[in-house]
Amino acid sequence: MKDSMADEYLQSRIQQAKQEIAKIEKRVYDAETEYFSCESSQMGTVLKGYEGFLSSKDNMRKRARTFKIEDRLFSLSSRTSPAAKEEEREAENQKSLRDSAGNKGLTKRSRSGREFKHSRSTENVGRY
Repeated sequence: MKDSMADEYLQSRIQQAKQEIAKIEKRVYDAETEYFSCESSQMGTVLKGYEGFLSSKDNMRKRARTFKIEDRLFSLSSRTSPAAKEEEREAENQKSLRDSAGNKGLTKRSRSGREFKHSRSTENVGRY
């Protein structure tokens, strides 16, 4: 009976810890979103540098603020964070797209003008 009470207590503490971690990860994720969405992030960030600050123009400030999942360095440091889950879903989507494309067979890539020109010039070598 004592063991089952101890187990229940430990299980409840584990659940509380998981919930607390999830809350902290969500706060970090939200803070990153706010950081990347603010106006000053267009001129530079801690992760990418501030070179844009020196060459900032009004049109840069008016641009939509976009960032990639890879920019979420802090959120991605935890495997259970919303960003890590988002990255995992994105990777699964990419894999399923590759798999479905692989099932259709390889499509022949057309030659670019340069490749076509180059292949024609090497075909005539030694014919003169």
